[in-house]
Amino acid sequence: MGDESTRSELKRDESWTAESFPGKDSGGFKPDQEGPTESVSTEVPPGGANSVVLYTTSLRGVRRTFEDCNTARSVLETHRVVFDERDVSLHADFLHELRELVESEEAGGGGMVPVPSLFGKGRYQGGVEQVVELNEAGRLGRILSWARVERGVQECEGCGGARFVPCFKCSGSCKVLVGEKGEKGRCPRCNENGLVGCPLCHQMYP
Repeated sequence: MGDESTRSELKRDESWTAESFPGKDSGGFKPDQEGPTESVSTEVPPGGANSVVLYTTSLRGVRRTFEDCNTARSVLETHRVVFDERDVSLHADFLHELRELVESEEAGGGGMVPVPSLFGKGRYQGGVEQVVELNEAGRLGRILSWARVERGVQECEGCGGARFVPCFKCSGSCKVLVGEKGEKGRCPRCNENGLVGCPLCHQMYP
């Protein structure tokens, strides 16, 4: 009876239809479907077609943005959803991903990318306002249940959930000694921040 009620409510909602969250065997976002934003890409986050992906930033330069990211994260944690958080300030590739995924005037024009940005099963769901609105209306939990996203508590003992650790080769300096003369060169293993993917949670987020 409860499933039928949930099915009816989702069908009545023009923005959040059942097809918006296909099952785990589906390809995710469908180009002919309109979402909660006016402009979205038909691309999906790499490796995120069947999962929940949240793009955030840990930089505190803009307090409002930092707090919005914390809010979106807290909402998902309340629902005990296993989600892939991608901090654009820690890894430039995440920033490039988001620029390509969210087609908006701000992102496409080379300006600031909109964070937080939530993707569910490959579909762009919006920012903190949409997430909070759905949660307060009691709809977010039903949508996540319908989507059959993975539930549980995620906590990595190696990186504390950051997904990155200081490079083991250069200790985070991005510099190593190369050649017979021992000249300083760019470390080939780490990113621009001297970080490498956490080996303990790499299998969870390849």
